Amino acid sequence: MNQTNFVIDGAQLDLNAKDANTFKGFGYLSCNNSSRLLLDYKWEHRDSYDQILQILFGGKHPLMRVLKVEMGDDANTSSGTEPATMRSAEETANVYRGAGFQLIADAKKIQPNLKTAILRWGEPGWLRKDWFNAKSADPDSNVPETAYEPMYQWYKQTIISAYEAYGYLINYIDPDRNETKHPMVKWIKWFADRLANDQSGFPNDFPVSDYQHIKIIAADQNYERDFGDLMIADQDLRERVEALGFHYNTDDGAKEPFTKLADEYHHEVWYSEGIAPMTMGKYRVRASNGDGIGGRQSGLDVANRLIKSYVKSRRSLYIFQPAVSAYYTGVNYSHKELINANRPWSGYYEVDNVGLQCMKHFTDFAKAGWEDEGAWRYLTSACDSQVGGTENLDHNRQAPSYMTLIAPDKSNYSVIFDNDSPEARTYQIKLANLQDTQDKPVFVWQSTGPKQAGDAYDSQIKQLRETITPSHGQLEVVVEPHAIVTATTLDLAGDREVVYHRLESPHSDHTLGIKSEDGVLYQDDFSYDGYPDNYLSSRDNTPRFTVDQGGAFEVSQTANGNVMQQMITEKQRALDWEYSFAPNLTVGDDHWTDYQVAVSMKFDDQTAQNSPTGNYFGIGLREMTDVKGRLESAPYVFKVFTDGACELIKNDQIIALEHVDGLDTSATHQVMFAAEGNHLTATIDGQQVFDYTDTDNPSYSGRVKLGSGYYHTQINRVTVIKIKQSHLIERRVDDLDPAITYTGNWNHVCGLGNTKWNRTLSTAQADQSDTPGFEFEVDGTGFSLIGAQDVPSHLKLVVDGHVLDWNRAPQVGTDRTENTVVHGLPAGKHHVLIQVVGGTYTLDAIDFLK
Repeated sequence: MNQTNFVIDGAQLDLNAKDANTFKGFGYLSCNNSSRLLLDYKWEHRDSYDQILQILFGGKHPLMRVLKVEMGDDANTSSGTEPATMRSAEETANVYRGAGFQLIADAKKIQPNLKTAILRWGEPGWLRKDWFNAKSADPDSNVPETAYEPMYQWYKQTIISAYEAYGYLINYIDPDRNETKHPMVKWIKWFADRLANDQSGFPNDFPVSDYQHIKIIAADQNYERDFGDLMIADQDLRERVEALGFHYNTDDGAKEPFTKLADEYHHEVWYSEGIAPMTMGKYRVRASNGDGIGGRQSGLDVANRLIKSYVKSRRSLYIFQPAVSAYYTGVNYSHKELINANRPWSGYYEVDNVGLQCMKHFTDFAKAGWEDEGAWRYLTSACDSQVGGTENLDHNRQAPSYMTLIAPDKSNYSVIFDNDSPEARTYQIKLANLQDTQDKPVFVWQSTGPKQAGDAYDSQIKQLRETITPSHGQLEVVVEPHAIVTATTLDLAGDREVVYHRLESPHSDHTLGIKSEDGVLYQDDFSYDGYPDNYLSSRDNTPRFTVDQGGAFEVSQTANGNVMQQMITEKQRALDWEYSFAPNLTVGDDHWTDYQVAVSMKFDDQTAQNSPTGNYFGIGLREMTDVKGRLESAPYVFKVFTDGACELIKNDQIIALEHVDGLDTSATHQVMFAAEGNHLTATIDGQQVFDYTDTDNPSYSGRVKLGSGYYHTQINRVTVIKIKQSHLIERRVDDLDPAITYTGNWNHVCGLGNTKWNRTLSTAQADQSDTPGFEFEVDGTGFSLIGAQDVPSHLKLVVDGHVLDWNRAPQVGTDRTENTVVHGLPAGKHHVLIQVVGGTYTLDAIDFLK
């Protein structure tokens, strides 16, 4: 029998550790483009925007108590580009660029006491030269002190700008680089002293004293933990750095420096960046491993990280990267979120109700925050986690894992138990030194997977399972397999914010442009007639529905009207965090299939720089996956250079070359690129350049990409038109969506890489004795099956009881592309049966064509 005994002893509660052991709950990290599309939700569907923020920051038991913004540098920092608030030393800092600082302002309207933090990813171009050695093995020695003041001014002017624009002051600053391998101790000390003693250069009525008391947090390392040892060894450093943060590792260093810094020196320690659940719980319950709502990188796994990281290294806050994925799917780190919000034209968003409630098992039953807010404390002696792994659960899953939180006056307590194993565990708890609290009834809330096939995925989420009355100072709590349980003295059965109800978008989804009567799927001339006068100024000229993956594309005013212009030249190019590619953006709907992109554009013929082949304009079609943030991530790309050279690119390989004679770089040009089925055409100013038919595993759907070199390329208008008689994807369902019924032997897997839809796959091998198959209903004119095929396979296709194909061979392709397409069905409802009759077949998603 799995049994654990422990004591909740009120006499062990440490009230002298101050914020080192206050329970801070969770935080929201806005970074690497992850919040970008929220700007569009705010303008297109304000109700959805407000609801998303309310879910995370609102109510009596707010989930998020910190919002951290990673300042961008106009380069891709893994999932996209965050704009720099300053592009020169002379420029006034601009916090309207990007979504982060505006997001803080809106969240603070809901939760005024929300804490805030900032740090940087890399260095914008004007700091690149002096900070070049920040990426060296010894940046503290190699970056000159003359570089310090300009960097400090970037932080300072950004903080001032946020205060003047929105009225709030940042609470925490990390002066170092995000995920540095070599913390710059000398620079951190210099920054802390400069901050604490700065008295000049502030606007009137600015709270200078409060500014001087902004806390320093460092060093936001990823895996490396040597900064804890540096803090222990350096009293001057400890006096300047009040909080510590590190990423993606629950454990302490070999000498347990973080535990010592919290327990003995009373420093805050944060899990300052960690994953959100990967693969939503509604899909996980269909996985073949039988883990229910659990498994690697599930809500249960992430919940355990909060428990384990406190036990192992005293982290009192867990920050999600990201909490909301408001970028287009397919970028690096896709499909990890509590809320997915990448459909701003419809206002639709999707909540991981399972993952969210796993986290609310903590924050609904304890007051999260800081000492001056009356926050509950960790009762360290009644916390333990012995499950294996420093990040993902990897062994010993059946071991105990629990956390005890207690009110500072000991009037109430809550214990959170996490069991992501197939075996139940019983906890025998002794209560001591809790005065009147000792006899209070204990309410046991549980979240686990559905009990029976056919039950809703969330039928057992956040249920009040039972009420227990302590007997002679003893409690017994049983935690079922693959479950999270909170046992609390708080009577919240009547609290509507605590009692579970499924959270859903107020809007249904639709494909962008599908309702258009003239076939225009998307059009923008960047004038935004019909929008309020402050539309562009409030978002610093960010174009609608565009997501930068490199460089910075913004609306600029010219003598001939507004244009979308690429703002970053080679001189302004950032010192990358890791790497980034030439300027490019993504726009539109991955449900688009056959369409034509027409762009009116003008080259920059004024900027002189050493890139003779770097001045070009390109259009990409049918982009689904963009892990590297490149124009060439689109399967089909048409590029035209200022010397008239033209390239047609497929899957990052040039497949055709042409030349346009006498191209006038000072003129405005009309560039068109279209795809209908497997047929591609490209023109410049009405002159056909390419006419190409792709007979080698073509791609059939995806978004538009636009790109240029590091020049001030201008785009006057973008129009995307549906090609007549073509079909759009009306709906896409994941392979583990309940809309699909499986028969035979299938292996359903979750938590895979970010190039799989929702990080899931379903695979079956042909079996004559029990033919594997799947069935679904489609209301439309066809469907597509999505999924990479590593080995040949054959399918039997049956529609409405009639065999369409006895032996269809799916095409070999990459992740997120069509392997089988069926269209031309009579418009209406159809029942589809697919059987695997040869080889091994993999299904990732199904598209329904309208």
